[in-house]
Amino acid sequence: VVRLLATQALRHDRPRATQYGGICALGMFGPRAVDAFLLPAARGYWVRWEEEMDELSSSGPTPGGRGDAASKAAKMNELSMCQQAMLDAMRVFLQEVSPAEQAGRVDGESLSDVFGERLIPMLPERSDYMLSVL
Repeated sequence: VVRLLATQALRHDRPRATQYGGICALGMFGPRAVDAFLLPAARGYWVRWEEEMDELSSSGPTPGGRGDAASKAAKMNELSMCQQAMLDAMRVFLQEVSPAEQAGRVDGESLSDVFGERLIPMLPERSDYMLSVL
């Protein structure tokens, strides 16, 4: 069931709402589902979503008027929601899997290149950086 969910909901040709729902559902299945199905794809999805957001935000006003602006805002919101769902799923993995096991499964540098400081609050240990923010 989980494999079917991942292969169907996370396809690139699916609507953003379907991708969002698939990511949320996989996160609810726990850290093993996130590890098996989301971690391998997380970097690619995030980069593509960032590119789409940059493209939408850099494109000027369209001659179509107000409806196009609303459509653009809706697309930006969908992309933002997908990103938030991915971060929530990453939190499930990072907080429930031991650091030793994470090191064996995840390329930390690759994830930090893409996600940057967004992952810091999700780490199970409290760092000086995190405490200064809190």
